[in-house]
Amino acid sequence: MAGEFKILGPLEVWTGGEQLPLRGAGPQKVLAALLLSAGQVVPLSRLVDAVWPQDPPPTAEKRVRNLVSDLRRLLAEDVSSELVAAGAGYRLEVGEDALDSAVFDRRVRRARQLAADQEPGEAVAEFRAALGLWRGPALAGLDCPALEPQVTSWEERRTAALEEDIELELGLGRHHSVISELTEQVAAHPLRERLAGQLMLALHRAGRRAEALQVFHDIRGTLAEELGLDPGDQLQQLHQQILASDPDLEAPPPARAKRVQQLPRDVPDFTGRATELSRLVSALPDEGETGTAVVIRSIDGMAGIGKTALAVHTAHQLVDRYPDAQLFIDLKAHTADDEPTTVAAALDALLRALGVPGERIPDDPDQRAGLWRDELAGLKAVIVLDNAASAEQVRPLLPGSPKTLVLITSRRQLTDLEAAFTLSLEVLPPADAAALFTRIAGDARAASEPEAVHEVVRLCGLLPLAVRIAAARLRTRPTWTLAHLAERLGDQRRRLGELSTGDRSVAVAFALSYRHLAPAQQRLFRLLSVHPSTDFDAGVAAKIADIPLQEAEQILENLLDMHLLQQRAVDRYRFHDLLRTYAAHLTREEDSEADRSEALRRVLNHYLASARNVYRLERSGCTLADALAATDSEGLAFADLAEGHTWVLDELDGIVGIIRKVAADPRLPIAVAADLLVALDPVGDLAFLWPRLNGPAAEVADAARARGELPAEARARYMLGGGLWQVDRFDDGEAQIHRGIQVAHEGGETAILDRLLNVSALLAHARGHDEEALGIFQESLAASESSGNWSAHLEVLNNIGSLYRTGIERPEEALPWYERALALVDRVGGQPYAWQALTINCGRVKLALGRPDEAIEDFRTVLSASRALAFPFQEAAALQELMNAAWRLGRLQEALDHGEASVAIWRQLGQETRQAQVQTSQEAIRAELEGPRPAPKVRLP
Repeated sequence: MAGEFKILGPLEVWTGGEQLPLRGAGPQKVLAALLLSAGQVVPLSRLVDAVWPQDPPPTAEKRVRNLVSDLRRLLAEDVSSELVAAGAGYRLEVGEDALDSAVFDRRVRRARQLAADQEPGEAVAEFRAALGLWRGPALAGLDCPALEPQVTSWEERRTAALEEDIELELGLGRHHSVISELTEQVAAHPLRERLAGQLMLALHRAGRRAEALQVFHDIRGTLAEELGLDPGDQLQQLHQQILASDPDLEAPPPARAKRVQQLPRDVPDFTGRATELSRLVSALPDEGETGTAVVIRSIDGMAGIGKTALAVHTAHQLVDRYPDAQLFIDLKAHTADDEPTTVAAALDALLRALGVPGERIPDDPDQRAGLWRDELAGLKAVIVLDNAASAEQVRPLLPGSPKTLVLITSRRQLTDLEAAFTLSLEVLPPADAAALFTRIAGDARAASEPEAVHEVVRLCGLLPLAVRIAAARLRTRPTWTLAHLAERLGDQRRRLGELSTGDRSVAVAFALSYRHLAPAQQRLFRLLSVHPSTDFDAGVAAKIADIPLQEAEQILENLLDMHLLQQRAVDRYRFHDLLRTYAAHLTREEDSEADRSEALRRVLNHYLASARNVYRLERSGCTLADALAATDSEGLAFADLAEGHTWVLDELDGIVGIIRKVAADPRLPIAVAADLLVALDPVGDLAFLWPRLNGPAAEVADAARARGELPAEARARYMLGGGLWQVDRFDDGEAQIHRGIQVAHEGGETAILDRLLNVSALLAHARGHDEEALGIFQESLAASESSGNWSAHLEVLNNIGSLYRTGIERPEEALPWYERALALVDRVGGQPYAWQALTINCGRVKLALGRPDEAIEDFRTVLSASRALAFPFQEAAALQELMNAAWRLGRLQEALDHGEASVAIWRQLGQETRQAQVQTSQEAIRAELEGPRPAPKVRLP
């Protein structure tokens, strides 16, 4: 095997790709002495001096011979070297390319020849390749006085080569790129006038005149102090030229490379992205404006979003502005059957694209990066770095010229890329997606079915790649209609298969992102598709994968950075429709049915535990919360009811979806789904969720009946019957409640019985059967008192009061029932919703009894509290009652204002009946404003 010997830095010997051990100072000193005189005989006496600088032992020569024998054995397999005895010493023969100092000498000679031949650029490349062989001071760390003269000679050669190289670079106008290196060298060699002069010139050309003069001042002082000398004539002349701003010191113009055009062709049917293009271009410096840093634009987004198309289109639009070079390289972060392009390979390709010969390109990546920056210096160039894996991959490829524009595309958000303007692409707007589809499929076919066009692009998720594929398939199938294509895409299980044609495939594009995920990231990505909503938080994700919350948050952020998830609000994550379809396909292939069911069960328990915590905040003291199913999750803890209310609304799609999944899957616990519905009861009132909850409640009730789970059916019937009552479907609601009462008795379900009876009484009242309602309320009151459910007891007291107030129409008898209920509020924990409802009802009674001022005070109290707690239902009710009170007092404009505010909220809540009540009152109020005011009358809802 061929070996490598390195003395330009710490002594090292390599063979077969492995570094050989040189144990002890003796072998290292002998080998160093042989390598410093490679190919020449080194007398035994010199080797003895190398090992023992003073007082060698009597056996020194024998011990050196033993050390040489050890070295022979160490190098036995190295075919590039031979250690032989010669005369009174030894000679180490080393192959031409095996010793770094020999390679250095050869490259320096070649660099000097190129300089003599007026090839300064090539000479610089050779000098830099030679200097790049140095890893530190020659034989660093080896204390050997006998070898110091030779080591010093090599250090001098290194410095001389550096000075020659910098002289050439200054001649090429590269003063900016050498200042840092020169500063270090002048500090290391404070007496070398040539280095100091080069630094002075570079600083002067860079516009840093004061610093250049300071360099002269420093070396003049050092020379005087150390040697008692003044600077030489050449350095003093340079000093005077800088003082006089001599134009002869100006940098030569940089050599211009021939124009290079390597951009892929622009997309002929490029559509939309006008805003994004404007954002990319608008921040560019004005023509003729001189900046100080390279201009970087980073474009990221999910697979198929059109990043490359936008970058290439932008580059083509800017050719006139960057005329010297237009370069493109695929860094292959997400390319089938390819690993990401290494930095060294990318630099090699870019340098060759600029016309740099292969023999000029250094092996060392750092030197390549330096040559790349040098070649681009002063050029107006646009460079597209496509499909980047990371900022680490991109950073060495960035030029240093402020005249250069770099466009980077990546599926990751390159947030750690310094000084980059970042543009994260979203899907196309529907109109642009339809326009793109039309341009590819053909105007005639699209015009014949315009509605189907919008349905197709919707099913494509507005993703440009998917839209292109769908349009291309339609174009090549003349017998297909757009409606037929939409039907095929509408089948979610086969949708990804439909979005594939030729070498383009949405699934393959997604797979290239998926394969770069860690196993834990892949698992969560798959299982998230089990969740019935596209929108979720980290708590749900943690339960789906059964991992700690912090780990789930980290993975979600990673998936977000890779554009495998989206974010529409802080701490809320969601899938793109096609990515969710892809994840669902993966989980069916890679996760068992049991795994998916268990994931759903964990989320169901999480939802129930969290919703139970919200229930307790609103209905503190209600024993029904304790009767709900036990869970293996504590659920989320909420600071107050408003926070819990917000959580329910955020998760409502997922909650409703999982309830329906449980109803459809006999393997999942229907009792937990029924209890989750019950736990939503308070928020159902607060935010009027009944139109959303009635459908799932019906499905759970029927599923529980089919499975013979009577307690679960009773609870679901309660929610369904109450919800139907809330939307004024009294007959349907009554049928559900009667069935619920029946199965509650049959199944021994006592926890929900008082609630069922309460709703039954409300329905009887709604149908005008007030005496019947009063009797049922009394049954409910007895049931809640028997069970100790004082929260339910309070509600029934309120309802009996309302029955006297609006049904039996004896308001004077209503007030004691309300007051009894208010007395219970503190006992059950101060329920804010119940307290507000009772206070409004007290105000209504006072208004009916001719005490409007007291009533208005009650209504305003509730209005303030409901706004503070974000209870829109009670806010609208309070505004409606303030309208009635102002009307009664003849303050008609004030009444109209309250009515307008109330109508807006009832409309938002979908409360058509209450909205109509207010609007009817408003019509009467306006009539009074326009004509004679009739005698005041009490008008109650």
